[in-house]
Amino acid sequence: MFFGQKIHPLNFDGPDRLTIGTDAVELSGANVRLWVRCTEIADGCLRLRFENERVTDGRQHSDAVLPEHRPGRSVVPQMERDTAVFAATAGRVELDATRLRLELAGFSLATVTGGIGGCGEALLLNFDLSAVDGCYGFGERTKHLNKLGDSAEYLTVDVVAVFRHTYARDDYDPTYVAIPLAILKSGERFLGLFFDNPGRAVMDAGKSRPGEFWYQSLGGNTDLYLLAGPTLAEVVRRHAALTGRAPLPPLWALGYHQCRWSYRNATELRELAAQFAAADLPVSALWYDIDYMDGFRLFTWNRAEFPDPAALNRELKAAGIHTVTIVDPGIKREPGYAVYDSGQAREAFCRTASGREYVGKVWPGDTVFPDFTLKTTRDWWAGWLAEFLRDSALDGVWLDMNDPATGYSRTEEMRFDHGAVPHDRYHNQYAHFMALASRRACEQADPNGRPFLLTRSACAGTQRHSAVWTGDNASNWRHLRMSLPCSLNLGLSGVAFNGPDVGGFMDDVRAELLVRWHQAGCLFPFYRNHSAHFTRRQEPWQFGPAPLAAIRGAIRTRYRLLPYLYQCFFAHWLAGDPIIRPLLYHYPGPEFSDLDDQYLVGDALLVAPILHGEGQGLESIRHGVTAQERPVVLPPGWWFDLNRGEWLEGGRSLPYAAALDELPLFARDGAALPYYPGPLKNSLMDLSAIELHLFCREQPARFDYFLDDWETRRHESGAYGVARITAEIEGGRLRVVIAESGDYPTDTVRFSPVVYGHPELRELELTINGRAAIQPLRAGQRDWLCRTLDVQA
Repeated sequence: MFFGQKIHPLNFDGPDRLTIGTDAVELSGANVRLWVRCTEIADGCLRLRFENERVTDGRQHSDAVLPEHRPGRSVVPQMERDTAVFAATAGRVELDATRLRLELAGFSLATVTGGIGGCGEALLLNFDLSAVDGCYGFGERTKHLNKLGDSAEYLTVDVVAVFRHTYARDDYDPTYVAIPLAILKSGERFLGLFFDNPGRAVMDAGKSRPGEFWYQSLGGNTDLYLLAGPTLAEVVRRHAALTGRAPLPPLWALGYHQCRWSYRNATELRELAAQFAAADLPVSALWYDIDYMDGFRLFTWNRAEFPDPAALNRELKAAGIHTVTIVDPGIKREPGYAVYDSGQAREAFCRTASGREYVGKVWPGDTVFPDFTLKTTRDWWAGWLAEFLRDSALDGVWLDMNDPATGYSRTEEMRFDHGAVPHDRYHNQYAHFMALASRRACEQADPNGRPFLLTRSACAGTQRHSAVWTGDNASNWRHLRMSLPCSLNLGLSGVAFNGPDVGGFMDDVRAELLVRWHQAGCLFPFYRNHSAHFTRRQEPWQFGPAPLAAIRGAIRTRYRLLPYLYQCFFAHWLAGDPIIRPLLYHYPGPEFSDLDDQYLVGDALLVAPILHGEGQGLESIRHGVTAQERPVVLPPGWWFDLNRGEWLEGGRSLPYAAALDELPLFARDGAALPYYPGPLKNSLMDLSAIELHLFCREQPARFDYFLDDWETRRHESGAYGVARITAEIEGGRLRVVIAESGDYPTDTVRFSPVVYGHPELRELELTINGRAAIQPLRAGQRDWLCRTLDVQA
């Protein structure tokens, strides 16, 4: 089957008879027999299991859903006339011989007549979209945020290898990540459909036949999880609770990262660190790409170029720069190479149907691949990787080529469980189990620390183990623009910690594009500049003083806001909200349904980056400086412009012109932003003193600031506190109350309010843990982007 092809609905056989059993409903016809079971999983979550008689291996091989949510409570079907009904607390499911109807939290959805079918092992569910006006999620996808009228194929691929001539376009499909989640919108109500089947699948949201949503699994049985709203946030939180929320990362992982394929020796790494210092740029991590290895052999170093990697990495860490290394799954097939020999002895590698070692051909040449579906292999891998991390003094792991990419060798011959399980059952999960094994290695290497892992390929649930970057993008304006909806939909699909390669990986970047990409991504969850070895260098200083100054403003603003970003991650760990969000997440009006060139960071900051270059769109000249223009949609209420230091009234779209060193960035009235005021020296930050930037023109502020040690996993045992912050306007006085609670020492952080308020505000009443003081508000200034703004402090 070629990409983009589907099974025509007329090739599916549909049932015409219904039989009710004690715990299942049987749908049958001349050439099809399906059993449908309903289970209540959790509050607002139902599972419909579709079991196809033609499926030879009916086991659920997926690891997407957390183990504690897999059993659930069986819902017994009841007959009402000619309809079988599953009635549960979360909602109601009705089945007759040819149709399925769903009702959850006021959202009604039904298949078209004859919209259930089988074609061999394949399953068809064909829903009526006539009342649906938006479709979101879909995991990592190209094109726009709203997927209505689009389709997606779920098969993880090495995009540049598969789309060798079209990777630089913005419409390729499939991608590196397979998360078949569709979040449907009808008016201001939402419903989530998560199709848990690890095999190849297709979702078509009206592209092939407008008004119809096709789900086709091409093999195996499917569990359909129904996730109730009515709000988009409730659907997203239920999916995150079902498949797992991202663990808290170490603070340094939220800083700026610099990578290139490849920095080739220790001298180059030291020079790179010195160049960041000379450019007055903080950087939290430098990365090793594939050329650090000895002949691309895993868990080795090229000692001629890196004679003492542990000493180098400790030296960098002393300067606040952490190091991350690439680790591919492919192991050189070379007798005498210790990793290969030990894996062969442990029977750790994938096999063919006849039992031979499956062999691909990637960077090391002839290559074998660990079978990460086996616990014995995961333990073996974790042992090798943990030792390598400890011995090399490395801080993070970058998992690449795990789609799996196998070179010219067909992946279909790769089988699992010693050759007993066919490839398609685990293809989309190969990276997931590699991430699981690698996270265990990180925990072995540093039992008290928080691992940082990044993976190219992923499926639902991988966010429990690793962050995700969106793969080998291209240095063009289309890919910059695409990075916003791609990362936003990934966040809605459960992968909160994600981001693109800033500047683009493939092809040559230009100065203006590099600046705008740094600005657009400076508040993304993951922020890494990365480029390929045959492309122009794109470190921030490569294009001269003006671009460097603009990039510096974006990077430094990120570091000032690292306490806020960290709080967004903490809130995700507790509840499941994404870090960056489409405006639709908080403002469900129709004007936000398709808006995907702006985003929110948490609920307080709005980013509307410039996504076109000189000569590509509207421009204006202000004080002799060319500025790019774009419309900015501000939701209702007041918003503070952090470029120009002025309040703007929302509930409208307004034209905005931004010079090269300007990023349209706005804070909501009622926002409280933790801001780091100290010196910027890479990841070395004293967070015992935090400024609370309070934006209170008309609205009170509310914010929960979580307190922990930023680097261990003690919070997982409840060892964290919360400082509940409230700010109320009373005439000319701003009353700020900070009250700490929880299992963490009080007064470990000194909070200093900084006010962006109504001009009539004159004094501040500050109460911290019961201690009150009144002081006048005095004029001051703070750095934002490339500007210094007037504030009250």
